Amino acid sequence: MSISGIRQASCVLLALLTIALTGACAHSDQGGSASASPPGATPWAKPTSTMAWNDYAWELIARNQIGQFPSARTFAYMNLAINNALVTAREKGLKPDGAAAGAAATVLTFMFPKEEQAIAKRLAGETAAIGADGRQAFTAGVEIGQTAAATVITWAKEDRSGADWSGSVPVGPDRWASQAQPPKPPIGPQLGGSRPFFMTTGSEFRAPAPPAFDSASFKAGVAEVRKVSDTRTNEQLRVAQYWENLTGAYSAGLWNEVARGTISAHGLDEATSARILAMMHMAAMDAFIACHDSKYTYWAPRPTQVDPGIRLAIAIPNHPSYPSNHACISGTIGLVLDGFFPDQGGRYFAMGRQAGESRVYAGIHYRFDLDAGFDIARKLSAKALQTGIPADRPFAPLGR
Repeated sequence: MSISGIRQASCVLLALLTIALTGACAHSDQGGSASASPPGATPWAKPTSTMAWNDYAWELIARNQIGQFPSARTFAYMNLAINNALVTAREKGLKPDGAAAGAAATVLTFMFPKEEQAIAKRLAGETAAIGADGRQAFTAGVEIGQTAAATVITWAKEDRSGADWSGSVPVGPDRWASQAQPPKPPIGPQLGGSRPFFMTTGSEFRAPAPPAFDSASFKAGVAEVRKVSDTRTNEQLRVAQYWENLTGAYSAGLWNEVARGTISAHGLDEATSARILAMMHMAAMDAFIACHDSKYTYWAPRPTQVDPGIRLAIAIPNHPSYPSNHACISGTIGLVLDGFFPDQGGRYFAMGRQAGESRVYAGIHYRFDLDAGFDIARKLSAKALQTGIPADRPFAPLGR
C-alpha cells in the first residue's frame, strides 16, 4: 500500500477509535490552559509550519521504515529543536514559521541523510512561496532554526541510544529467549542506558521484580493469556492488530497525529503547539528508556515461551516481556496529553490503556507486564508535567 493509502486508512481507523473511546466525555470542560476551544477553531490540521513539518516527518519515517524507537527519537529531537527555535525567534521579534522550518529541516537531514536533497527542496519551496515582503524575515528565522537544531543534534549524538551492547543473554526456562527463526539478538538492550530528557537516569522508575517464575501469580498471568488466546473475540483481534503499529510512522506517528488533531481543534498558537509536541515526544522517549531498563534487568520470558499452546494475533517483538512497551509509552503519552487537555475527559489515557490491553489480547504480554508499564507511565508523566518546558528559554535534556 502507498504511504497516502496507509495515511488514509490510519486516519479512518483513528477517527473511529477516538469516537468510540470518547463518547459524551469529549465535550466536558474541566479547565486547563490548553482546554478551551476559541470560536472558529477547526478540527482539521492547522496549517502552521510546525504542523506541516511534523506531517512531513511522518512521511519520511513511513517511507524509510526506520522502526519504533528511531521514529520516536526523530519526533522528539525535531520538536525539541522547533520549540527552542521558536523561543529564540520570539526574543528577536521574528515570526515563528521560518524558525520552525529551519529547525525541522536540519534535524530531519541529520536523521535521514539520504533524504537531504528532498528535504532541502521542500525547505526551498516553502521559502519561495513566501511573498517578497516577508521572505527576508522568513530566511532569518530559518537561520535561527538551523542554529537551534545544531545544538539539539549535538545532544542527539551524545545520547548513547546507539551504544554497543557488551552483555550476554541469560539462559534458563525463566529467562527470555528469542523466538525468531533463526534466533536474533535482542532489540534495544542498550536503550536503558540512554540519556533521558526528564528522568535523571533510565533506572529512576525501574519496575519492581515481576512475579517469580514458579509463583501462583506468574502462573495466573500465563493462564489469563492462554484463556484470552483460546476465546479471542473478533473485537479483541482487531484491537490487537490496530495497536501493532508496524506500518506507516509506527506508534509515535499515530500519537503525533492524535496530538496534532487535538491541538488544531483547540486553536492553539504555534509556540504552544510546538511545546506540547516536544513534551509528548520527549516523555515518550523517556518511557522507552525506562521500559528497556526494566526489560533488560529482569529478562522475563514471553507467554508463548511458557505455554507454546498460546495462539498469537500478531508477531512477537524480539525483546523481553516485562514491562510492556505499549503500556509504558502509550500510557505516558496519554497521561501527558490528558494533562494538557483536561476538557477531553481522560480520552488519551483511555487510548493508552487500550494500547496496553491489546498486547494481552495478542498473546504477547501478561497482565503484570501492563500493570508495571502503567505504573512507570504514571510516575514519568507526572515528573514531565511537573518539570514542564519553559516558554521563555530553550529546553535542554535534564538526564545524565
